[in-house]
Amino acid sequence: MSREEQIMADTITVLGNVASDPDRGATATGIPTLSFRMATNHRRPDGAGGWIDAGTNWFEIRAYRALAENAEASLSKGDAVVVVGRLKLREWDAKDGKRMNAEIEAESIGPDLRRGRSVYHRVSHQASPRAEGAAGDSGGASVGVAASAGAGAGAGVAVGVTAGVGAPDAAADAWATPGSDATPF
Repeated sequence: MSREEQIMADTITVLGNVASDPDRGATATGIPTLSFRMATNHRRPDGAGGWIDAGTNWFEIRAYRALAENAEASLSKGDAVVVVGRLKLREWDAKDGKRMNAEIEAESIGPDLRRGRSVYHRVSHQASPRAEGAAGDSGGASVGVAASAGAGAGAGVAVGVTAGVGAPDAAADAWATPGSDATPF
């Protein structure tokens, strides 16, 4: 493996906020894609009990296939997220010199539970929702996540599920009731 290939294979974990509305697309062969900008803000204590903002890093996040479809149904601008993926640094020439873009090809995306709450709903992968959609059936389950503003302990995340073919039955799903004592395993 060449040095350039090693750099292209770096896996990182980034915590931050969705900074743009997620943009759905597809490859030339029809594979679902999703992209959005992500901002990570770095803060440090100022020594007097406050905080100093130490800068912001920007990343272009790209997701494919089922991750793209689930992220589209779950993410909105402003949501606190954790992204794990492969880092790609791309350099180009601009009028005023060289520029660099940091892109992450996501392997996993989830809510940052330090800043809110979430309820996980498994989506059945028995049949492709895209294939069922072509036959006139919406298929699958739509999962929506909305985070409330603020980073304190009171900040929350509301999750909604719209049932469809393959969607979990909330009455039979012990995970569907937050705070329930029953553990489904």
